[in-house]
Amino acid sequence: MILFLTVFIPFFAYYNLPEWVYFLAPGTRLWLAIDDINGTYGTDEFDETVRLAEKRLDSNIEIYTADGRFIYSTAAMTDTLPLDLSRAPTVDEKYKLSYQTVDGEISAGNRGFLLRTYTSTHLDIQFLDVYGYLEGGERIEICMQVSQLSITGKLYFIVSFVAIMLSMVLALVIIMLYIRRFTRPIKQMCVTTDKMARLDFSEKCPETNLVEITQLSDSINQLSDSLDTALTDLQQKNRKLLEDIENERTIDNLRQTFISGISHELKTPIAIIQGYAEGAKMFYQTGNTATADAYCDTIMEEATRMNNMILKLLEITKYDSGAYEPMREMFSLYELVQDWFDRNEGILEEKQVTVKNQIPTDLWGNGDSVILASVVNNYLSNALSHVDGERRIEASAEEVDGKYRIFIFNTGAQIANKDIEKIWTSFYRADKSLSRSQGRFGLGLAIVASIQKLHGEQYGVENMEDGVRFWFDVRKGEATTNET
Repeated sequence: MILFLTVFIPFFAYYNLPEWVYFLAPGTRLWLAIDDINGTYGTDEFDETVRLAEKRLDSNIEIYTADGRFIYSTAAMTDTLPLDLSRAPTVDEKYKLSYQTVDGEISAGNRGFLLRTYTSTHLDIQFLDVYGYLEGGERIEICMQVSQLSITGKLYFIVSFVAIMLSMVLALVIIMLYIRRFTRPIKQMCVTTDKMARLDFSEKCPETNLVEITQLSDSINQLSDSLDTALTDLQQKNRKLLEDIENERTIDNLRQTFISGISHELKTPIAIIQGYAEGAKMFYQTGNTATADAYCDTIMEEATRMNNMILKLLEITKYDSGAYEPMREMFSLYELVQDWFDRNEGILEEKQVTVKNQIPTDLWGNGDSVILASVVNNYLSNALSHVDGERRIEASAEEVDGKYRIFIFNTGAQIANKDIEKIWTSFYRADKSLSRSQGRFGLGLAIVASIQKLHGEQYGVENMEDGVRFWFDVRKGEATTNET
């Protein structure tokens, strides 16, 4: 309706205005031209003003003296008008426009408007004639063809059309702005609900100046918050359930590993104990107590060995099941390694092994020093079991990715590539021929892996040119000093 009125009213006005309205603007210009000419009457600019008006208005000017003598015509191209018009020469009548009045005169005082028609052989030309009187009583007439006025009318139509189009554009802009008040919050709601459909509740609907839209936005926001809370709670419960399932699987795997490993490892010592027990009983019956005592010593050694193996399995199970929480504290990395060297000084001398602790004394780690001592013990015990050649064991450290990496190196044979990834598995032994004679079960490196995983740190092994180097990472700590 608004758009219709915007277009209809200007066109209705244009087609229903009286014809004389279109002559007002050019008639006014002719009227003012007479004032300009009269303003220079009796001066040197009079003639120039008359001729300038002819060019500017594209019109024909005729001047008559008070007694009716024809003294000036644009068509005659007369000489310069004298200052005293009464002395101007008469212009030939042939230059006088012959036309008849076709519309009534409209006058005001000594001025007026006439609509006239000039009739020739082939066509009729209409003129708008504005007349007036100069200060000396001379009559002046300025004529403009009506065809010029039609051009003016066309220009007016164009201006009107442009105005109408601008009005339409303005109306459309206003309508769009008004509609946008509704569409913008609705679009935002669509974005919010689309994200909600994808379980993203971060987007919220903003408040607006429209009460109903604001109420709908608040309802969507409340729904989003409720769904977010419910989904978060469900996710937490799912994570807890997955953790429980994973723990149950871990415990089940540990149980299977424990049962299969211990059944395999206990088979041999139990057979030995059974055989030696029968032998000891027989020797006691025959009175050979010395041999019986030796058999009993073997039984005790095998029982002790089985007890140590079970304790190690229980240790691995404790770390892997998550039942043990490491207690973090600051400790000296140098002393952690040096303590093992000091405690095993005798066996190191007996086996003629050279040791070197190259860890700086000012390096401090952060972790559970009790179980990390077990990592060092297993690494160094493993190194002592395999040391060969120059028979040298070295400990060193360096900073890697913001942590301390402890290296335990021993000279000797390298680890076969097929065994590199398997040595961290329980009961796996690369040198099966030496394992039983040295009292090893293939559990030491498995314990290392469990302790490092418990701390969330890395571990590994690499073959060197003249031996093997094991390593493990420790979180950096700060040195502390005791003040007395």
